[in-house]
Amino acid sequence: MGNKNFKLTKLALALGLTVSLAGCFSDNDNDVTVTPPDPDPGTVKVPTPDTPAALSSYVSVTVTDSASGDSVDNATISFFEAGEASTNVTDLAGADITSQTSADGSFAFKIKEDANLETITLAITAENYLANASVVSLAGDGTVNVAVNLVSAAQASVKTEENLETAEGKLTTDLTVDTNADGAGASLVIPATVELQDSAGEAISGTVNVEVVTAELDAADTAASAASIIPGGLNSASADEVLLPAAVVTVNITATQGDTTTAVKQLSEAITVTTDIPDTYRTAEDNELAQGNTFDVYTYDETKAQWTKLQDSANNDTVATVGEKVGTNFPTSFQTDHFSSFVPVERVAACTEAVTFTLSGTNVSVPAAGLFLQIRSNRLALNEVITTDSGTLYAADQAAKNGITVNSSANVNVVDANGNVWGSETNANLCGNVTIPVTSPVTYVNQDFSLTYTCSNTDQADTQLDFTGALVRYNQAGKAPLIAAETSNGTYALTGLVSGATYEVSVIPVGVDVGDASLTVPTFVAADGEAVSFNVGRSNCQFEEVSGSGS
Repeated sequence: MGNKNFKLTKLALALGLTVSLAGCFSDNDNDVTVTPPDPDPGTVKVPTPDTPAALSSYVSVTVTDSASGDSVDNATISFFEAGEASTNVTDLAGADITSQTSADGSFAFKIKEDANLETITLAITAENYLANASVVSLAGDGTVNVAVNLVSAAQASVKTEENLETAEGKLTTDLTVDTNADGAGASLVIPATVELQDSAGEAISGTVNVEVVTAELDAADTAASAASIIPGGLNSASADEVLLPAAVVTVNITATQGDTTTAVKQLSEAITVTTDIPDTYRTAEDNELAQGNTFDVYTYDETKAQWTKLQDSANNDTVATVGEKVGTNFPTSFQTDHFSSFVPVERVAACTEAVTFTLSGTNVSVPAAGLFLQIRSNRLALNEVITTDSGTLYAADQAAKNGITVNSSANVNVVDANGNVWGSETNANLCGNVTIPVTSPVTYVNQDFSLTYTCSNTDQADTQLDFTGALVRYNQAGKAPLIAAETSNGTYALTGLVSGATYEVSVIPVGVDVGDASLTVPTFVAADGEAVSFNVGRSNCQFEEVSGSGS
């Protein structure tokens, strides 16, 4: 029959085990449910904003062709103070620069906050254009807008002699170069006895190219005027008197040996340079020109962007003397032992009043992008950017520095960035207020440009962040770009758009690396109130790792 004790023991064990296991899944005595812990939630990568604050207090420069108004490609600006390379200029990101090159004629840079400068001189060059200079006033704390025109070499009277042989730094034969231009002649003679030297006074070697450039005071509309090819700053030291140009001649000489080209800057002895002044010229006293009249001569050193009075090797002032009339011109000659731009001048009483302007018309509304005010005469070629319908062009103490005399008159034109003409005034007296009647030639609209970025190197790849602090520029094809101001985080104002015109937008990051992200913004057609947007898809954003989903 078996062992009864054994059977009872097995039953007891079975019952005991059942009770024990059941206790593991039942409520405790307080009727509280025990929940197992969740697994580790981990971390996610969340993008953090890494673009800088909006740009402020910078200098914006547009460089355009004097004839067409189109942007000048691949121009270079170098910065100078008092004849020395400036050490107070930075790019928008804060890096020191002494020059800047632009593919599309638009420049932007900053002046160091502790520089304490009143002006900065810009020396502007571009291939196939005559070099120019502009003295920029830094008065005020906001953005400074500057417009510079360059004259194509094809618009001036230019004569070149190329591949001239030399021996021991001297030409092998006497050389005469004459532009032979009707009404705008200039010439020089270099004897074979004269040694050509570099800026250090060392004799050059190799073959030599010589270029002589001039232009008429009263040039035809299709040609450059003398005033337009005189580098700015001639009167930067003027106060009570203005240096009034009577002519201009520029001499450029280079020597090439193999792959090395050297500028010829000095001569072992002085040579004669002659410029023709037409018999229609009237002196500052309104007299006819006569043989024996003299002019002071000022010379421009492009390595310093500075004008000085021409002197001989003994530091005596040099004058240009008017010769006997030939045809309808008076050959006017001076001697020099170096090469540069030369301007014979008269001294005339300066304007000591503020030069102001008024745009007159019905409901005149200047686009926020501004208009260009062009001042042209046989002695002046000035360009200013205006953003209001009235204001001051030059303070009383700045009129002379811009070459304005007590009797200056000029033709004044008002145009927009695309060459649309608003109005003009002929023979306007400049010393005082100038009123220009204007009418808006087209319909202008404003649009916002929203710039964002996303970060594929994070776990929130579709999250758009405001792209702040960028340099955003816009323009019609071929025209110099304007800079859009950032009005709120990542929103840039495209102002002064011609309704219905097609525009290009360029985005240049400042102070942030976007890696290989595309910055090609599609063109758009200007329409009032319609927003334009673009997202920069980055793969190199800064991020932080946070627990959970990051939401």
